[in-house]
Amino acid sequence: MTRHIAFLESNLTGAGYEAILAAREAGHRVTFLTRDLSLYLAAGHERLDPAWLDEVVVCDTNDSRAVVDAVRRLSPPADALISVGEWHMIAAAEAARALGLPGPDPAGVRAARDKSATRALCAAAGVPVPRFARVTGPEEVGGRDLDLPWVVKPLDDGGSNGVQLCATAAEAAEHVRTILADTHNERGQLKIPAALVEEYVDGPEVSVEALVHGGEITVLAVTWKELGEHPHFVETGHHVPAELGDGLDERCARVATDAVRAVGFDFGAAHVELRLAADGPRLIEINCRPAGDRITRLVELATGVGIPAELVALHLPGWTPPGPVAKGAAAIAFLPAAAGTVTEVSGEDAARRLEGVADVSLYVAPGDGGVPPAANSARHGHVVATAPTGREALHRARRALSLITVRTAGSH
Repeated sequence: MTRHIAFLESNLTGAGYEAILAAREAGHRVTFLTRDLSLYLAAGHERLDPAWLDEVVVCDTNDSRAVVDAVRRLSPPADALISVGEWHMIAAAEAARALGLPGPDPAGVRAARDKSATRALCAAAGVPVPRFARVTGPEEVGGRDLDLPWVVKPLDDGGSNGVQLCATAAEAAEHVRTILADTHNERGQLKIPAALVEEYVDGPEVSVEALVHGGEITVLAVTWKELGEHPHFVETGHHVPAELGDGLDERCARVATDAVRAVGFDFGAAHVELRLAADGPRLIEINCRPAGDRITRLVELATGVGIPAELVALHLPGWTPPGPVAKGAAAIAFLPAAAGTVTEVSGEDAARRLEGVADVSLYVAPGDGGVPPAANSARHGHVVATAPTGREALHRARRALSLITVRTAGSH
């Protein structure tokens, strides 16, 4: 049966576009609500294909009341309102509740978006979290009973924006000052005027991918995450499954499930990030959305479950939890961005011909330019590969990526 699916903005790293395409391929009418469609058509990241959209509605997507008004004017009426972008999860939850459409409890989404609230609720529920402090100014940093080094981060940003490892209290205080000076996020929304200071968990990072419906949580996969050099936490690649062994995959799934329940997130997709300390997994953050970075693509290649398509179906009558099936492993490796104007792009065809390569995507072309930030969005492209194991898939993806050259003015 054809339904009308309204999407509220999107992320720029894959899952939002996958959900829109999934709705389109299922035969549904697709409306896209946005402040600025040109954002999704610009170079420097993955781009939205306007052919997937039946209608584009321009409105103030940062205001849930404006979203409600826009959705009420749609014809035929919308059967679902979905956001896959980090920045608009709260507005989507509030608007869906006001419209009587399926969606999560807005209070649970707010708690997940505020990292200090997440920490407090999870700690109270017995979920292992790093020791932390919420600070509203640099003068509050000193004298904390926390073991150095510290990770200092905004409470409600995304894409690793502003996340930094600080070796001293003075360095942490200075970074808090920097965070608080940046009052709005990249979508023009006012940020919570506070920062999180927490003990650094020295260990690998993973994420748990799950679907939540009626309080029931279906864990689909555990993802291994590759990170760049400190002091930032830029993600350079991932593989699914994580293949941790010694019961760690199950422990990670349990911590993630307990965390999702602790904050009260009750409907949608969840991407829960953890760090593996010597004594076991500790919660880092809860995202009330599918994973970005094409992790959803990796999950589908490895398990057969398409999370974006499931998210669309979950908003409609008759959904039942999928049963993942082990089909092998998949990985993604990213081509980091370099400052300057792009002068040459080559090697894409050679990369595609290598064994196991499933996808090659370049986000730039000659003439594109810009200075990359210290965030996950600073990339020129990616390669996805498959193999019997996650580590082998990541090796294949990196090997293919090594054949791709993006030169910029001033690079060698």
